[in-house]
Amino acid sequence: MARPAPGADRSVAVLDLMATHPDERFTLSEVARRCGLNKATAHALLSALSDHGILLRHPAEKRYSLGPRLVAIGEAARRGYSAVDFVQGVLDRLAADTGLPAQGWRIEGDSLVSTGQAGTARARNGAALRLPLSPPLGAVFMAWSDGPTTQAWLARAAAAEAVQPAVDALPAIRARGFGVTLASPEWSTLVLPRPSAPPAADASQRALLLAVARQALLPAALDGPAVYRPAEVAAPVFGSGGRVDLVVSVATPEGEGMTGSQLADLGRMVVAAADALTASVRGHRPPADPAS
Repeated sequence: MARPAPGADRSVAVLDLMATHPDERFTLSEVARRCGLNKATAHALLSALSDHGILLRHPAEKRYSLGPRLVAIGEAARRGYSAVDFVQGVLDRLAADTGLPAQGWRIEGDSLVSTGQAGTARARNGAALRLPLSPPLGAVFMAWSDGPTTQAWLARAAAAEAVQPAVDALPAIRARGFGVTLASPEWSTLVLPRPSAPPAADASQRALLLAVARQALLPAALDGPAVYRPAEVAAPVFGSGGRVDLVVSVATPEGEGMTGSQLADLGRMVVAAADALTASVRGHRPPADPAS
């Protein structure tokens, strides 16, 4: 059993206080009170952190804030382990819990790239699947993206018919925490290729993307008793800045109907798996309402 390290715990408490209030500066007394420290302990701790550049102390106001050394530390942390490094175990558990194939997705430039599979193989002979980041593909990423990023995504739509359904679906995805994509033959061919199938030619992929863009595959609402034919249920994994770093998804049985209530139950399972991965990388889920 590891021995307690009260000095480390106190340092983390101070850094957490300042990180969660980045626009505030704190006096010694405020730090001591809000972190539950006596003044002597707080003074020694703040002095040590300031000496190492972890904190800055204003010479006139005598208030403390986060220091410049954390910039380099943060950059080093960003280059360390990411959600991709932890995703396989989460996918294995999700596939076992749901009995469905599970897969991870990340964004590379203007593309969606598969990263890790579990359950029934879904990649072409083990190769990563790369798809254009174009509506309706990537909707779960966009549900938590900023305006310019979302607009750029909408502008890449293969057909104008894809834009309004995507716009309508994004707030619903964000509110419920997961996205549902409905099935179509073109979607299955584009996103769920058989392991033995050769990679699609660019022209064929463009034709499939055009067909998918003209189909209403992103339901904005799920009515409990209504029956849907879903293809995929997906949920976001968040990084430390509250952005979607990765998406985990499960593929539902081809051609099988599910009620809205069943989809909601499955969605909660996928969200739980995604949240576990978010916790593993110390990520942060932003509010459901962007204005909150």
